Amino acid sequence: MDEDYEKMRNTDKVLKLEEEISKNIDELTSANRRLRRKIFDLYTIFEISRHLNSVLDTDSLLDGIILTIIGQMGVSGCAIFTAHKDEKALVLAKSRGLKLRENKKYHIPFNSRLFQTTEETPNIAYNMDELESKFPESKKEIDLLKSIDCALVIPMTLKNKICGLLVVTERIARTPFMEDDKDFLAILANQLSVAVENARLFQSEKEAYNQLSKAQRQLVETEKLAALGQLSARVAHEVNNPLGIIKNYIEIISQNAGDSGKLDKYVGILSEEVNRIAAIVRQLLDFYHPRSIEKKEVNLSNVIDELIVLVSVQMEANKIELKKNYPPEMPRVWASSEQLKQVFLNLIMNSRDFMPDGGEIIISGREKNGSIVLDFADSGIGIEETELSKVFDPFYTTKTNGAGTGLGLSVCYGIIQNHGGNISVKNRPEGGAQFTVNLPVYNAS
Repeated sequence: MDEDYEKMRNTDKVLKLEEEISKNIDELTSANRRLRRKIFDLYTIFEISRHLNSVLDTDSLLDGIILTIIGQMGVSGCAIFTAHKDEKALVLAKSRGLKLRENKKYHIPFNSRLFQTTEETPNIAYNMDELESKFPESKKEIDLLKSIDCALVIPMTLKNKICGLLVVTERIARTPFMEDDKDFLAILANQLSVAVENARLFQSEKEAYNQLSKAQRQLVETEKLAALGQLSARVAHEVNNPLGIIKNYIEIISQNAGDSGKLDKYVGILSEEVNRIAAIVRQLLDFYHPRSIEKKEVNLSNVIDELIVLVSVQMEANKIELKKNYPPEMPRVWASSEQLKQVFLNLIMNSRDFMPDGGEIIISGREKNGSIVLDFADSGIGIEETELSKVFDPFYTTKTNGAGTGLGLSVCYGIIQNHGGNISVKNRPEGGAQFTVNLPVYNAS
């Protein structure tokens, strides 16, 4: 009997031992599976991070990470909210596969309890049930997230500050998110924060560099034009004196020529050429130091409308269609309407000269950042890229057979600068050239 009992006890021990060994094997297998998953996730995050850090365009970066998450997690949609300091909120920056309403603003204010608490406890992936139970006072923000079928919310942190939110929908297969999934997304969100900040800094540096380069080019251009202007002014003054003497003697010859028709003809030709030289000299002086003309509040729409009426017949004769794309009332500028007409007329006629077979000139106007921006675009042959930087230089012209003195655009440049604005030129992708005039909006106060 005792022997049978002992056998039973040994059998129970063996069974318990086998059960314990089986349990340990299951635990080790599960741990090994989780460890392998962790290693795979870390490797995936490493590869993704390596790729993210090589992308310095924010839009491409966000699009790439969203596509990666959708593919990796098997979800139907994903979105990224980024911090927008001007709006003092996290604003929807990029999304795919979400049910978004048109013209609806998707943002989570910095002063919301949801934002503040997630900032206090970062590196956690929250599901919607947790958010609703923890932040009942943030119903508006939670309803907004639920409206886009949000299932998980992962804060993006940088230097212990929330810089965004990563949002994913339910899985397509409707399987639940495991803790490993949440850990993966939390780590990925932090990597994304660094990548977004790097892209933002790169964009800021790039913009600063472009602005500096633009300022340097403008400074060089201004100094070059100033030097040319001074030279032009000296030449003009030197030419003016003998020109005046020649004109006086032509007048004397004309008065003493008698009835000689042939002599009168020659004197007339001389007089016309002298007047032409005088006009060029006047342009030279205007380029260096534009004549002082009274300025007042001007509606540019009216100025352009009046000019179009004056040139419409000539444009029709040249088979050129003038198209208007500006409001009837633009903000006022402080200007000389006559000088601006001179500039706009010169730009229109310049376009006409480069459309010998006809075409169209589109005049557009809009307000932008406290300035009125006017575009004069044509469908002509455009300007050689190597020549674009020279078009405002005095005496530079691409017109043949003496059709231009090369001073018209230089004078336009001087007039616009004298009005506190700037003028630039570029070629249009669809063909033709476009001159852009910026003038500051007049503030009466």
